[in-house]
Amino acid sequence: MHMLQSSAAITAALLLGTVTSARADEATPPAAPAAAATPLNYVVASATTTLFYKPNSGDASGWQHDIGPVVGFGRYVTDTIALQLDLGPGFVRGDYVNFVLVPGAVWSFSTHVYAAGRFLVQVDPELNLALFPGVGGIYTFDKISLTLELNVVSYIGRGKPDLGITLTPGIVYSF
Repeated sequence: MHMLQSSAAITAALLLGTVTSARADEATPPAAPAAAATPLNYVVASATTTLFYKPNSGDASGWQHDIGPVVGFGRYVTDTIALQLDLGPGFVRGDYVNFVLVPGAVWSFSTHVYAAGRFLVQVDPELNLALFPGVGGIYTFDKISLTLELNVVSYIGRGKPDLGITLTPGIVYSF
């Protein structure tokens, strides 16, 4: 019996060795062409306007006749997550009202849709903080993308939260 097991083991080893040798002798298939690398960095220019606003106390109202143009820089830290910092002034009916920094994270969970977790850090005329989450659509032409983002905004830094809905069209250049 011992001899039969040894013969079987030797036969199996020879077969496996032959298969392994045959595989080693085969030509390796050509490597697939490398996929184009996704650009890691981008710059953005956008302008936000408030469609709806409800102060902490008082009546809700519609469009606020405001515009907040910003410019910013972003960098993808994974295939779908980018960190971004925007900055810019705010105007109501043409008059300067504030200056904000807008740090955030953007999750591109689809080719044409993303979610953004942002904060508005108002630095002028007084320091204040707002939550500014949103969802947006994006359409890309090579390295240029057009975006349209809908946000909820609430200034929470002074203990009297308000509520607003904003719309932000933008343009992005990836490099």
